[in-house]
Amino acid sequence: MVDKALGMLGPDIELLTEILLDLGQKHVAYGVKPEYFPSMGRALIYAVKQNLNLTFTDEMKDAWVEVYGALSYDMIRAQKIKR
Repeated sequence: MVDKALGMLGPDIELLTEILLDLGQKHVAYGVKPEYFPSMGRALIYAVKQNLNLTFTDEMKDAWVEVYGALSYDMIRAQKIKR
């Protein structure tokens, strides 16, 4: 899902937002709470860093933190929207 979301940044941002809202609501049904997202983000960035090893720079980390923050924002927002 992360790969798909990254590919949709930019020209397909409205569609991506809808997908993330839907995905966020599905996560609510699974029992995921907003406070779980920061831990997931740290785990995701750790996994990316481990896979890239020495090529993972501070700039790359900052970019991943920003992207994850934007993606998780819509998923968290979905928990407050009745659709």
